[in-house]
Amino acid sequence: MAPSMLARVATLAVAVAAAVAAAAAPAAACSCALPPPLIEVAKAAEHVVRVKVTKTVFLPDPLEEQDKSAVWEGRVWSSFKGCTPRRIRLTSGANSALCGVRLTVGETYLFVLRAADPDGSYSVSSCDTFLRWANVKKADRRALWRINSLVCPPQWTVRYFHK
Repeated sequence: MAPSMLARVATLAVAVAAAVAAAAAPAAACSCALPPPLIEVAKAAEHVVRVKVTKTVFLPDPLEEQDKSAVWEGRVWSSFKGCTPRRIRLTSGANSALCGVRLTVGETYLFVLRAADPDGSYSVSSCDTFLRWANVKKADRRALWRINSLVCPPQWTVRYFHK
């Protein structure tokens, strides 16, 4: 074999070995099931709230701080189901591979939430049901108001969060 041909074969062998190694590496990605209709999910949820995000408390570096959660504070404008504090803290994974989301300060969202975490915050992931309030259909908005038979106390409590 000529030296130039040998170099080509060696280069090709290295490229194939790298491709095989990359394909064999485990994938670290978020995978979510197709969500059921909004009202179905809302009826089964602990809390369904309309929240305006008021502050980014902490936004981790997606690669360097994967062990930390992104944190936002928000004001609850409407509670369709369950009673949350008027001001809540929302947490999410550091990046999309951890099913993390990025919320926009000043934007209002509809969140379908589980019970609060032990520290009083509420977890949000890309596998959860949440959407910008402006994108909630009128029919769904009407149906949301009919879900809750529980009336929350007029003076909702404010939880104080500690770092």
